[in-house]
Amino acid sequence: MMKKLYYLLLILILLTAASSCILNVGAPVEIQPPPVQTPQIPKVSRELDEAAKQLISEYFSILFTVPSVDIYTENTATGTIPESIVKYISEQTIKEGNGNPEIGIHLPRYISLNGMTIIGYDVVRLGKDSKPDVTAGFVGENGDNLIYFCKINAKVRAIPNETFEKSFLVQLDNTYLKKEEIFPTDIDGMRVEIRYDVELENTNGDLKIVKAIESNIKPGLKNRLFILNNESITRLPYIDISQTADGSIYNNPADGEIYEKEKGIIVNFFENLSLLDRTRMNLLSHKWTQGLDDVRGYWDSLGIAKDIELTEDYTTNFPYESLPLRFDMEKIKSVDNFNVVPHPAYSDKIKWYFVNFDAYVQKTNGITDEDYLYRYDYLVILSNESGSLVIEKIKLNEYYVIQNNG
Repeated sequence: MMKKLYYLLLILILLTAASSCILNVGAPVEIQPPPVQTPQIPKVSRELDEAAKQLISEYFSILFTVPSVDIYTENTATGTIPESIVKYISEQTIKEGNGNPEIGIHLPRYISLNGMTIIGYDVVRLGKDSKPDVTAGFVGENGDNLIYFCKINAKVRAIPNETFEKSFLVQLDNTYLKKEEIFPTDIDGMRVEIRYDVELENTNGDLKIVKAIESNIKPGLKNRLFILNNESITRLPYIDISQTADGSIYNNPADGEIYEKEKGIIVNFFENLSLLDRTRMNLLSHKWTQGLDDVRGYWDSLGIAKDIELTEDYTTNFPYESLPLRFDMEKIKSVDNFNVVPHPAYSDKIKWYFVNFDAYVQKTNGITDEDYLYRYDYLVILSNESGSLVIEKIKLNEYYVIQNNG
């Protein structure tokens, strides 16, 4: 009996070892992840791409050169294609969609942005050839049709939201009818980028627009026309002061000319303020309390008042404590390293600038005089309401020591 149990146990041990060997045959092979597939970049011939971009540029330069959006109000409500752009639209879109508000040809509309409502558009034009500032990039294909993502750079006419609400009557479909005229004093100018997705029909190289819709579209006419639906538009700096890579010329010469003129007035003003040494500041402090005529007369005698507008609000617009020379300073020896940058709120009427500059200052500390390098940070507001460009207001944000050369 014991022998049988012994042999049975031995057989079980051998069977277990054999199964273990079978399981271990061919050790697990490390599974390699599939190779990364490089997405195929869609391509279009250079000739076709150039033709498409030319078509898109012409189309948007017509569409977004309109002094008042109300020109398109009826077209938007009924889905009727305006005559000015019919020649760019495909036959299929005209036959199947004309007269349908969901046609897929989105026209310029009223849009609220930063507390202002856009009421008119004008495409920015660049260079001597006045080329519309419209860019288009090929995205891909939808069957035989070509898809492009487009950006339109436009200067717009805008009014405060509260003025818009008083001047226009909203309809059930979110179109608007003008009920009273808008005063020119209520209109300001801004610069914006508008984004569109465009689908082009390609019939043997003959290109026509099937759809031209706002990017980030909200489905339904009423939702899209809601004036706070502004996801397809971005406010840009009103003047373009970017320059070529070598810094030799401005990319937009017209804006560069405006900027250089305004910058020159600002720089000249702060350079002239260096005339106010400690003695003159003491004299000015007395005149500051005497009234506008005394202050203007004194600044005129120093040549400081040339490009500024001194009014009865001079103590608010040009605060004594915002002048560069402080109580413990003897005089400003030099002013340089100016950095003059348009404020984000800069517009056709709101000419605000951030201004930074360095100044070597002689300080009086008891018996010895020491030179310090200071950096000043100002907000400067310009105005041309009087017919000439002047500095209307300054505000000193901060000043601090950079270096002690004592």
